[in-house]
Amino acid sequence: MENHGAVMKILLDYNADVRFMTCTTANFLFSRFILVYERMAGADVMKGVHKFTPLILAACEGLTDFYECLLEAGADPNIPDDFGLLPIEIAAFENRRKDVEILLRVTSRIPSVHDWSVDGVLTYVKSSSTDQDDPVYTMNLAELKLEGNKAYNKKDYSTAVKLYSVAIMNTDSGDATLLSNRSLCFIKMGEGDKALVDAEACRALHPYWPKACFRQGAAHMLLKDYEKACDAFLDGLKLDPANAEMVNALRESLNSLKVSRATSELSELCLARKNVMQD
Repeated sequence: MENHGAVMKILLDYNADVRFMTCTTANFLFSRFILVYERMAGADVMKGVHKFTPLILAACEGLTDFYECLLEAGADPNIPDDFGLLPIEIAAFENRRKDVEILLRVTSRIPSVHDWSVDGVLTYVKSSSTDQDDPVYTMNLAELKLEGNKAYNKKDYSTAVKLYSVAIMNTDSGDATLLSNRSLCFIKMGEGDKALVDAEACRALHPYWPKACFRQGAAHMLLKDYEKACDAFLDGLKLDPANAEMVNALRESLNSLKVSRATSELSELCLARKNVMQD
């Protein structure tokens, strides 16, 4: 299917069920970008979740067809990710010349890039990414995964996130395991929003993987969205009924939901009594 961005925008305008479309079209680009567009529908495309804006996700995944649609919807190309990289820099890091050409027209000039042209940006990012002081960018995919796992085992979660992030950028078709690993690191770091972004992207890539459901549920628990956590863990149990960890997680989420609702009801009752007394 050509011109994915325009088609998706029209379908969203008519409230189409985008999850169903992903399955019926069997289009991998749709499934990879579905989370972005769901967040765009009725959301602020300039902000996204923390600094994981739709435009940054498009740059990371190399979804060139979506740039124009995102920009027309008001996406800001000058918002960096959590590592301080703009969408144009992410695209240049992946040597996506066409992407850089599109983003160059709308991105504010980066002071440190003396030659503000497509070749200038590509050269600048290439020289920056091969900095001898940071060997991460010279590692291959297998090395990044191995070192990321080592960092996680040492509880050096920020280093693990960096390694997994570079590894994710080096994959063309997406890697659910890397997303799952990075989501877990964000959970350990208490970064619920970021953990949820990766968990949902992981599940979009691998919808029948129980671990993807577990990551999603864990992220919702961290965000205290206990109802959605219950739904995610329940989905995981449907896929793996004998998973004891999932059973315990579902039980915990149900208890948390019960307590949360009881607390909310008590607060409402106290407020109602206070209002009556004031009247």
